[in-house]
Amino acid sequence: MRKLAALAGLILSLAPASALAQAYPQAVVGFDPGPTIAEATPANASHAAGTSVGGLFSVPIARVPGGSGIATNLFWKFTGGGTNSYVVRLWSVQPANTTCTDNVAYAQSNEQDDRFLIVPPFTITAAAPGNTTGDSASYAQQLGITFDYRNLDPSRTPNIYECLVTTGIDASDENKLIRAYGSGPQN
Repeated sequence: MRKLAALAGLILSLAPASALAQAYPQAVVGFDPGPTIAEATPANASHAAGTSVGGLFSVPIARVPGGSGIATNLFWKFTGGGTNSYVVRLWSVQPANTTCTDNVAYAQSNEQDDRFLIVPPFTITAAAPGNTTGDSASYAQQLGITFDYRNLDPSRTPNIYECLVTTGIDASDENKLIRAYGSGPQN
């Protein structure tokens, strides 16, 4: 009987705390569902230096529309297998005044869209894996990154936006799928 009374007392002492927890739920922080993917198939033509390859990628990295988090991993898969270098730009808002259209010369708007760059532009170089048996793709990864992001589109989305601009002639990715991956803890 004493055990039952003690259990009832414990339940009653915890009741206010559980009621309070239901009234003020805590935010989920640090949730990482794994990589999210955006895909594009570039034009069936060679891409000259300074042109976008695949156009603008909308990578749904945030957990909710207008969400935020910390990107810790970005990588790309080029099914064409080329080993080109690309300048990567990342925005928190879909760039409205910058030209990032597949196989068109990249043109940026310093005054409008650059204020929404998440990090300074950086360069990646695609490479074949150490063992290419059964895998003709090439890959690039941005290692050792941690940057904050938050989607700031007027109509909120879970996306960050990526533009790949080739630094040399890219004939390997003609009409071949490119995947852009992103992951990290989300708020």
